[in-house]
Amino acid sequence: MKKQIFILSLVIWCLSSALVCANVPLMPVEDIVPGMRGIAKTVIEGDTIEEFNIEVLGVIGNDAMGHNILIKASGDVIDRSGGIAQGMSGSPVYINGRLAGAVAFGKAFTDPKYCFLTPIGRMLDLLNEPAPRPSEFLPKNTPLMAGGFTESGVRYLSEKLEPFGLKATSVGGSGSFSSTQPLQPGSAVGVSLMRGDIQLGALGTVTWVGDDGEILAFGHPFMQRGDSCYFMNKAWILASLPNLESAYKVGNIGETIGTITQDRSAGIAGKIGQGPPVVPVYVSVTDGARGINNSSRVEVIDDEVLLPAMLDAVAYNTVAKTMDREGGGTARFSFRIDGRGNISGPINVQRENMYYAAAGIGKLINQELVEAGTILTQNQFEKVDIYGVNINIVLDDKAEVAEIISASVREKEAAPGDTVHIDVQLQPYRAPKVTKTVLFKIPKEQREGKLPLTVRGGSSLAWIQNLLRKQREEGVPAQQKDNRKTLNDFIKSINEADQNNDLIVDIAAGQGAPNAVMQSGGGFASMLEGSPMKQKTTMNFIVDGTTDIVIDVVK
Repeated sequence: MKKQIFILSLVIWCLSSALVCANVPLMPVEDIVPGMRGIAKTVIEGDTIEEFNIEVLGVIGNDAMGHNILIKASGDVIDRSGGIAQGMSGSPVYINGRLAGAVAFGKAFTDPKYCFLTPIGRMLDLLNEPAPRPSEFLPKNTPLMAGGFTESGVRYLSEKLEPFGLKATSVGGSGSFSSTQPLQPGSAVGVSLMRGDIQLGALGTVTWVGDDGEILAFGHPFMQRGDSCYFMNKAWILASLPNLESAYKVGNIGETIGTITQDRSAGIAGKIGQGPPVVPVYVSVTDGARGINNSSRVEVIDDEVLLPAMLDAVAYNTVAKTMDREGGGTARFSFRIDGRGNISGPINVQRENMYYAAAGIGKLINQELVEAGTILTQNQFEKVDIYGVNINIVLDDKAEVAEIISASVREKEAAPGDTVHIDVQLQPYRAPKVTKTVLFKIPKEQREGKLPLTVRGGSSLAWIQNLLRKQREEGVPAQQKDNRKTLNDFIKSINEADQNNDLIVDIAAGQGAPNAVMQSGGGFASMLEGSPMKQKTTMNFIVDGTTDIVIDVVK
């Protein structure tokens, strides 16, 4: 009977602690008292794991909020690294040969030798995917290393990542050399969101490695996304650099060796082996004025929230690298996104447009790309797996813009179903006026009488403002309810949306065929597509401005 009880107790203990599998004894936070001394393991150069000394100053917190252990570090490694450095997060701390926790939390200590530890018990909970626990302390900053980004690209990237609590730095990043050693407690480890010609990731330290390849690291959240799917990478540390605010490690993020699957308050967890699903992205940018082309080929993690921001950052950075200047100009932008919806089946989004800006053209052109990516990844209808994104951008320093001056219709009278010729006079930027002729087919259902038409450029917002003014005066609803009911409806609105280089002829609201509906607002749905009320002709330049004409419709 005693033997059976012993065996049962042993099984329960094994199931309750994954550390048994790794043969590493642990020290519960309840056993830790001030004055205890121990050692911590980390890498501050290359892939050599070194030790530094620690002294426990106290334990604070409670069972509800979680405990944290305040320590003071000392020794040659700390002197050489400039204190507890960014990138040491996750460094395992052992007291009397037992794993107590990981370097994790810090405040703005004047002395960088002080920091907080996350108890190992809380980190082990990551393997059971618990709900995140709040913490009153700030994590040791985990700056993202942006390899292959330009200076302006890093600034732009930081703007996009600010809502996620992340900041990018151009220190370190991608590199051809990384460690060949297997991960073990104290090893440097990389966590990345993007790999390829440009790379985006962070450095930390491994706390624990299980027999089946599970790892625990960081001791604090990366982005606290809960269930996650990041690249797990080998890493090579170049140096730990002292800094007035906080020392930080500089290194290379190397090959992918697994997947980070949990990102919670106590740290990150993952498994060595297969990498995460990826979205291949290819960006080609040509500076027509200089005859220069650059491209970026990357793989981005398949994350519904982060993907649009990553697409934006990759495209902008490739533009910044190719232009190599600040300023404006004209851009021809096209992209294609291929994927598959679990209801709709194969999905294809294709979009072309032209843009002009007197300054900051690089920040203007990605708006539709981001909106399309957001619609696909965060739509309310179905899950979409994106297979690939191809982006092509051609830049010029000229202003390829023309404004509508006037318009006239050749035919004074026309019957429903007839096609009329509309001559549109335009004023190009710093060039002689030109006249373009466009065709407009009168709807077969059009009633007799005066038919007001609006001739406008695809880039002009004046027609919207004028429409809203008329609707307020006449009591017409300013915006009808969006009748897009499926994901394919949204995709159609993207693929068929007005372009800035379209010359558009509209039937004025309330004057057209029965059941025609106008929509105001921005995005890809400024007006319902496929209606005879609106007909477009694509030009080789951006068209701005608006004017009105009238046609007499007779039997």
